[in-house]
Amino acid sequence: MNQPQKGPKTEWRVLLVDDDDDYALIIERSLAAAAGVPVELRRARTGDEALALLQDFVPELLLLDLKMPGMGGHQVLEKIKGDDVLRSIPVAVLSSSDRDEDVAESYGLGGNHFITKPSSPLELEAKLAVLLRNLTELGGIRRGSTGSSTTAVSAVDPRSMATQKVFRWVAVVGVLILLYVFGKVSGVF
Repeated sequence: MNQPQKGPKTEWRVLLVDDDDDYALIIERSLAAAAGVPVELRRARTGDEALALLQDFVPELLLLDLKMPGMGGHQVLEKIKGDDVLRSIPVAVLSSSDRDEDVAESYGLGGNHFITKPSSPLELEAKLAVLLRNLTELGGIRRGSTGSSTTAVSAVDPRSMATQKVFRWVAVVGVLILLYVFGKVSGVF
């Protein structure tokens, strides 16, 4: 298993697991720009291919899509974090899904980070830069299926659907509280 480097990072070893060729190219370019150092990138198009690659290639970061043919990302994550050798690999789920259930399940299975795929390559580059910086700063901290702390958290994107749902819910609750208070003050209730 690779040990965390002391001093500045000089290279990244990354495994990308994504079946979409176009988005994989965007991820590859954004990752190269975000890393600022050479990136040895290997790619798997399926979950089974990823698990086979992990027999010979131990990355410092695994970027994992959830929706793939055959074995899905959550199944891959469960197998990785359930393996005594592989569980120390930081896994960042990189998915088009922003469903709360997918985020919760990803963290519950031992995922270290969740990024909803942005539409802009520059936004993806910024999110990957934050992820790589956090992984470097936190060094050997890893999350396995036994559950320790996460290694990185993305900034909240106010345009994401999950964030919008939360803001709407808070707004509705706020209005209901205001109506209740107004009703109490005016003697309606």
